[in-house]
Amino acid sequence: MSLRFGIVPVVCSRPKTVGTGLFTYKFKDIGFAPFDHSDIISVMLDMISKPTKGDSFKVTDDHLKGVMSDVFLAGVNAGAITMIWAMTELSRHPRVIKKLQEEIRTTLGPNKEKITEEDLEKAEYLKLVIEETFRLHKPFFKKKKTFRLHPPAPLSLPRLTMSDIKIQGYNIPKNTMIQINTYAIGRDPKYWTKPDEFIPERFVDNPIEYKGKHFELLPFGAGRRICPGMGTGITIVELGLLNLLYFFDWSLPEGMTIKDIDMEEDGAFVIAKKVPLELVPTRHRW
Repeated sequence: MSLRFGIVPVVCSRPKTVGTGLFTYKFKDIGFAPFDHSDIISVMLDMISKPTKGDSFKVTDDHLKGVMSDVFLAGVNAGAITMIWAMTELSRHPRVIKKLQEEIRTTLGPNKEKITEEDLEKAEYLKLVIEETFRLHKPFFKKKKTFRLHPPAPLSLPRLTMSDIKIQGYNIPKNTMIQINTYAIGRDPKYWTKPDEFIPERFVDNPIEYKGKHFELLPFGAGRRICPGMGTGITIVELGLLNLLYFFDWSLPEGMTIKDIDMEEDGAFVIAKKVPLELVPTRHRW
């Protein structure tokens, strides 16, 4: 069977974490929603059909469409794009995927029935791979090696300057709309050795991480307006990749070589892979 990433959906377990629950209204967020009536869709429908007495604000269909668009674009699409870029880079680097799968399977042990959130803490090399993917390929907001190379969004969301400032000789008036080029930051040769190469090991013993404290890597932004879906997005990507790499071995379709993998990007605000990644999965035999 040939699996075309971006065409065939991948299903994995959806964990519940105590910390994230505090920021998702008891997991009423699509990334953590249980399969019952208390998910975000039901909550929105209840707000429309059963408005609270005295409410000055009425939820309309336009509000509902706007919220759901944000949820699916930021919560689902960005995670899927990041996983596709990660699998693309792994397919182009046999040494990395071999090392990663050996670590995962050795650490987790053989014949697991399912991957759980507790397993994520054991996959240290996976975290490095994801970070490097976000550095090179930023699909929407931002993450580490995958995040460094492939940030989902090459530009941050717009901001307004709070006062008149001067940057490198340029006068920037107050209330000017600005955007941060996170794509260029993740590939800046002043901070990254061989910036265009996929090298997860660059994050070993490296204090730089994706939570907005280091401006050399900003997959989720920084400051008070950092992406509120960071915890959800990271969990989706980590669990998805861990399932794919633990249970399956991956190869290119017959007659295809690494050089044939198309790396062209497509999109404006959200940067996806233009040509779908096509791989052949084989159930791993212990």
